[in-house]
Amino acid sequence: MDLTGYTVLVVVSIISLYDFYHLKKLKLTTSKCLTSSLITLVVNFCAIPFLSVLLSMPFENTNLKHENFLIIALILVIIFNFYRINGRKVSKGKIKREEKSGFNNIITGILILFFVSLFSSLIFLSIKYSFELWDKTMLLQELGNYGLSGSIIIIINNILVGLFYPYANKVASIGLFFLGIFALGIFCVTSYTFLQSYFLKKRKK
Repeated sequence: MDLTGYTVLVVVSIISLYDFYHLKKLKLTTSKCLTSSLITLVVNFCAIPFLSVLLSMPFENTNLKHENFLIIALILVIIFNFYRINGRKVSKGKIKREEKSGFNNIITGILILFFVSLFSSLIFLSIKYSFELWDKTMLLQELGNYGLSGSIIIIINNILVGLFYPYANKVASIGLFFLGIFALGIFCVTSYTFLQSYFLKKRKK
């Protein structure tokens, strides 16, 4: 294990100990405190490398080292846990979230970023490949060790070739284009509904 790995391990352990300390301050039983801190340790230790991979995906063709993304992921996990741990209170023996805690805002922000990234990628890739497929010839492909997503693509390819050859590429192109437009429509409607609801709540306050 290199220096970055040791740093991640030490910081995650400190977060877990702080979680235990904070729960003890809330006067929970030692068993509950220990269980929560162990869960925090395992989840954070697994989340950091996973998050670093996600962060590095847009920069695959650059010279940036993976250790840089591990550090960024570690910082994000520290911020996330700071708001998560300090935004708790105990009410009638149960842990609840304080309404004024910034944790809820962070969760909302993460969900918004995920939603925007997902639909942006779907819209862009659908429309991009719809134009690329228009002039290409689609042929039957043999199934192999392509993984789940690769196998699904090959199965769809073979179904289209079997049903629409030699116009399978045209059908696939049109289908992808309308998929991108449909995703764009869902994105716009959902965004408008969310913003309308958000500003409506602001006015009520």
